[in-house]
Amino acid sequence: MDGKDNLIETPAAFLEALGETLSGKAKIDVGLADILKIHVLKTKPAQNAVTQAKTAILKLAAERAAAPKAEVDNG
Repeated sequence: MDGKDNLIETPAAFLEALGETLSGKAKIDVGLADILKIHVLKTKPAQNAVTQAKTAILKLAAERAAAPKAEVDNG
């Protein structure tokens, strides 16, 4: 047996590690991963966690949609 077989991981530790792993992966949207960590990846999420996450996602989408566009040089 290696040391990992004896490791007891709590649900909170698992969810925290999952959130950190998501944030650290390449090609993962960090903003969305943060929303998951804040609202959903909890041992006792709020009763309205999905609604809170949805609101945060819509806010993030609006911020991204309103981002200034790069100027095109016609010269």
